[in-house]
Amino acid sequence: MSNQDFSKEFNYHLSSEFKKIDELLFEFQSKFVYEIFKITKERLINIRDENDAQESILSYSFEIFSCAESVLDKDKNYSDLRLKEELDSMTIAVNKTSQLREIKDYAEQTHLKAKEIMVAFFPDLVDLSANGFRLLEKYCVLYNRDFVATVASQIEKKTDFD
Repeated sequence: MSNQDFSKEFNYHLSSEFKKIDELLFEFQSKFVYEIFKITKERLINIRDENDAQESILSYSFEIFSCAESVLDKDKNYSDLRLKEELDSMTIAVNKTSQLREIKDYAEQTHLKAKEIMVAFFPDLVDLSANGFRLLEKYCVLYNRDFVATVASQIEKKTDFD
């Protein structure tokens, strides 16, 4: 096989793998946005702009998708020490954030639904090591808090005149 043939075959294989990932991401995001938006509509009636909320959910879905892929890779390829160091760093990062008490129930529901969808699309997550699982949870909590804070800023505030 010539070098040019190998290169063409490699590029074709790489292209088809990227296409599979893109299709999985599209499926994941479609399911994720639908489910999280449904919770948002049920729990937070006074969203100012549904398009903004959906954009926030779409961003949240990408973070969750990327984190699932990343943690799976790290759990497989990092040494236990390196995985523990990242877990410690993420624990510090999560501890510096806080959950909004006003919409705590919404945050918990979206967090649980995000993890449910993530495991449905990435079944290998159930085989993570203990530190891999903890790392995944820290990332999920951090992304959820960021998402909930963004959505909270999109809620119409009642005034004294209402």
